[in-house]
Amino acid sequence: MKKIKTLFGLLLLSSILVACNSEQKYSFDNVKNEQIDHVHGLGYANGGNEFLVATHNGLYQFDEKTWKVANSQKHDYMGFAAVRDGFYSSGHPEEGSNLKNPLGLIKSTDKGANMEQLAFYGELDFHYLAVGYDSNIIYVFNETPTDNLEGGLHYSTDEGKTWTKVALNGFNSSYISNFSAHPSKEGLLVIGSKEGIYLSEDYGQNFSELISNEMVTYVTLNEEGGIYSSIDESQQVYLKLFTLENKKVKDIKLPKETKNDPIIYLAVNPNEQQEITIVTNNLSIYQTNDQGNSWNSLAKNGNLAIE
Repeated sequence: MKKIKTLFGLLLLSSILVACNSEQKYSFDNVKNEQIDHVHGLGYANGGNEFLVATHNGLYQFDEKTWKVANSQKHDYMGFAAVRDGFYSSGHPEEGSNLKNPLGLIKSTDKGANMEQLAFYGELDFHYLAVGYDSNIIYVFNETPTDNLEGGLHYSTDEGKTWTKVALNGFNSSYISNFSAHPSKEGLLVIGSKEGIYLSEDYGQNFSELISNEMVTYVTLNEEGGIYSSIDESQQVYLKLFTLENKKVKDIKLPKETKNDPIIYLAVNPNEQQEITIVTNNLSIYQTNDQGNSWNSLAKNGNLAIE
């Protein structure tokens, strides 16, 4: 197994449906003086225009200028990956829950009200998890080998029932930011790294360089290409659009407040590619509806903006 560290570390298989037990009906309620910390993911779940932020203490939702918070099921969602029919995640149950710790690989189609336990329940949690938005091809990087799953990169095409380990041939970096799966093309996967972006077209068995000589802090794929963030030696932050066909790269203008605040998560609205949402290392959240011509501040240092 190749020794790979997290970039920001430096700066029982089952398929049962678990109804989340709660005395109150699960819902997203309006936020009042909320501050978030330990963000673990961002994405447009269920094909909608609102996005979810996965945190150490449950889910937050932003929809049309309004922040809302899940009123229960405040689990620590690690490796959060939004897809068209819901989201996949891992992590740890909230304090007082009767769920096993760790959660293993889970899936929800109703924004966290119910969770389907797909694999490794009570055994593993995955900090590195990527899923094709429409294909639902699942990739996990296992950092803690067990009898049921070796260390390294694995993928599943059947909702976690079976897994295939891949070799990561050609991936020559020792630091990664994240994995991103193509929305619909099965087998197409990229890795953000200290040296750039690596591309695989065979589920991670073999990789080649797509973007070179840049420290990539996050990358996400869309149908034609993707968007990635990077930092240079002076800690200047960049956001760039790229295409897969001709590898053309275009700069996206960022808010001046992010000049030295690295982007750790980003997501693109699947219904409107001009809309991009970013989360920075200082937990500030910004959104553009015109691919960078203008930006709205949605959170500052973890404090959610309320109009």
